[in-house]
Amino acid sequence: MNRLLAILLSLSPVTVAELPQMSEKTEWLGYFVGWEDKKFDFGIGADGELAMMIKKRGKRVSHRDISIRYLIEEEVKGKWVRRRFVENGLSSEQEKGLDPRKPVAISSTVTGDTTVEWVHVLSRGTVSILPKLLEKKTSNPVRVGIEFALPRLHRFEGKPDEKELKKKAGDDYLRGKRLKDGKKVRIQFDDLEDDVSSEEFLQDGASEVEVQSVGMSGMTFTLANGDEKSGRIDVVTNGPLYNSFRFRWMVEMEKIGDQKSFVNFSME
Repeated sequence: MNRLLAILLSLSPVTVAELPQMSEKTEWLGYFVGWEDKKFDFGIGADGELAMMIKKRGKRVSHRDISIRYLIEEEVKGKWVRRRFVENGLSSEQEKGLDPRKPVAISSTVTGDTTVEWVHVLSRGTVSILPKLLEKKTSNPVRVGIEFALPRLHRFEGKPDEKELKKKAGDDYLRGKRLKDGKKVRIQFDDLEDDVSSEEFLQDGASEVEVQSVGMSGMTFTLANGDEKSGRIDVVTNGPLYNSFRFRWMVEMEKIGDQKSFVNFSME
C-alpha cells in the first residue's frame, strides 16, 4: 500500500473542467467514476458527492448508502466555516468509467480560493483517499477532511422502551481506538448511559472506528487513519446512536500530502 500511495502522490495536478458523467450502467447515472466490489460499490459523483453502497448477495441494498463528502474549512473571525465548490470547481485528468485500474485524482476548488487534490484507490476491498493541498490563497487557517454520513439505522415511533430497543438494536455496536492513548473502547447501541463524546470514550478523537448494525444488513463499516497520528476521527451524533450519526475524519494539516496521511474505509 505504501508503494501505491507513492504513485498517487506523483500524479500531476488536474486541469479545470467539469466532471463528466459515466453511462456504462443505469445504476451509475450521475457518477463520474465507480468501483464494484463484492460487498459494496463505491462511486464519485459528477457533482463531487461520493457514496459507498452496501451489497448483499451481489446486489445493492436500498436506502443503506453511506454518503461521503470532501471537507474544506476556513477559520474566519475565530469560527470554522465550511467552504463550497466554486462553479466548475471540480476537475480530473482521469477518464470517466467503471473500475479504473489507475488511481483517480479529483481536484476541488472552493470559495476562498483553496484547491485540494483527492487521490482515490480501491485495493483488496479497501478504499483509500489521500488529500493534497495544491493551492491556498487565503491568509486564514484552513483544514481538510472527509465526512461519512451513515444511513438511518433504525426507525422507532417515538422513544423506544428498553425491551424494544434491545430487540432491534441489541447487537449493534460502535468501537473505536482512542487517539490520545490507543485504548480501545466499545459502546452498544442499546446502552443509553454511555456517551460516545465523553472523555471516557472518544471525546479526544479516534485513530480508527468501526460500526456494526442490523440497519446495515449486519455488516461492519471500518474507518481508519493510514498512519495512526495522520488524522483524527470524530463521531458526530444527533441523539442516541440508534438514530443516526456521522464520522468526520480531519487530516493533520502539518502532514497533509505525506504518503501516510490518508484514510482507509471498508465494508465487511
